[in-house]
Amino acid sequence: MICQNQPHSTDTRRWPPRVTARLGLMILGLAWAGCGGDAFSPSFIDYLDPSGQVATLDNAPGHLVMSFINNAEVDETLLSYLESAEGGGLVLTDEEKRNLRPRLRFRLQVTFGDGQQAVVEFVDGSTKLVQPTFDSSAEPDLNENDLDNFVVKCDVIRVEIIEPVEVFVPVELTTFQFVEPTGTEQGFFRPLALIPPQFQPLLPDEVDADGNTTLRRNVGIRDRAGPVDNPRCGAVIGVIVDGDLSVPFRGPIPGFDVADLESAASVGGRYEFRITVQ
Repeated sequence: MICQNQPHSTDTRRWPPRVTARLGLMILGLAWAGCGGDAFSPSFIDYLDPSGQVATLDNAPGHLVMSFINNAEVDETLLSYLESAEGGGLVLTDEEKRNLRPRLRFRLQVTFGDGQQAVVEFVDGSTKLVQPTFDSSAEPDLNENDLDNFVVKCDVIRVEIIEPVEVFVPVELTTFQFVEPTGTEQGFFRPLALIPPQFQPLLPDEVDADGNTTLRRNVGIRDRAGPVDNPRCGAVIGVIVDGDLSVPFRGPIPGFDVADLESAASVGGRYEFRITVQ
């Protein structure tokens, strides 16, 4: 074996079954590669050297695996709307429903001991959530990039997410403004603008000086993923996300009152991020 250090864990929580299964294959791949096998072929995992170029295992001093595990789900109200005629008539099999995942993307920055850095964009999630009418040329990587794992050489001093993480909101949102009543007319909500389907940055909650939440957004202050410093050779770093993709509704229509800050801040849903080391 090239790497002598054994995979270890800095997280005492149990990994979800999807995480354990995937990382088990990766650890097995590391062992096979150390015995001369070609576990890290392009179809299995992507391998980068510090300069970002494709490298081979023959002259690599060791390996550090990084994987994105998307355990987030789609809110039932949003899914029901997507399946309706008004929402586009999305058709899913039972298996597709079970495996449906929000489309998430973020950049992971790896800093090496010699000061060089590599930045890789992870994209994962169900392409079924992208409506056929969506202009894919506006987001060319939306359906083409599905990188959710890669391997680098072991001289790594830090791994960290470059915020923000983004989620694709698959529906058009309508913003409304309340028109005050007059002597002759009752008050009503007037449509203002349409927000097309697009990637939405997931923003942290706003807090006051004492750490109390003043505006609930997409990610709690304690649910953001911190950096990993000086990971051991042979480790498997998992970026794990849990949560739900959701949008606010005004009656049957996806949208929100522009004066309702909580509804506006909730667009995209609610998530928890953590980085684990095995």
